[in-house]
Amino acid sequence: MILCKLILLISLFYITLGAEEDVLELGDDDFSTVLGEHDTVLVMFYAPWCGHCKKLKPEYAKAAGLIKGNDPPIALAKVDCTEAGKETCNKHGVTGYPTLKIFRGGEVSQEYNGPREAAGIVKHMKSQVGPSSKDLNKDSELEDFINKEDVAVVGFFEKESDLKSAFLKVADALREKVRFGHTSNRDLLSKHGHT
Repeated sequence: MILCKLILLISLFYITLGAEEDVLELGDDDFSTVLGEHDTVLVMFYAPWCGHCKKLKPEYAKAAGLIKGNDPPIALAKVDCTEAGKETCNKHGVTGYPTLKIFRGGEVSQEYNGPREAAGIVKHMKSQVGPSSKDLNKDSELEDFINKEDVAVVGFFEKESDLKSAFLKVADALREKVRFGHTSNRDLLSKHGHT
């Protein structure tokens, strides 16, 4: 019993202190390579002297520790714009600190405008993973999807295409504002008059 309490206290202490080693430290040399290895990454572009950055860093580290075992995986990274990451920061249009951006598949998906405390960062980033567009295979799924009160966009695609890829990228970028769904079911395409 005492051992369990001790382990719990140590775990809480570790999470409270933050897990700086759980945040990927990136620079110009490895930025693209490391981002390419992860599906979803939140990147903090910062300057060591920045007061807002100093305030955010422990919360960011704590969030990295809390989210590291998430399925699907989410990585948190940081880039020092005054040293090893100058070119990367310029390339991504960083003009103020801290700037946070969400990357998917190595490319910028969107600006991060979410909470700045650990629990909020974790919650926001968990909502960013997984499919941004629901695959609708049955008529009942499609009807349920479009008959809800909030805005929804449905893409009808006969097959995999550049248009479908573009649709999914838009869905990733706007996933917080609009619900997206798609189907390639021939019966549904025919029923709704799409080819």
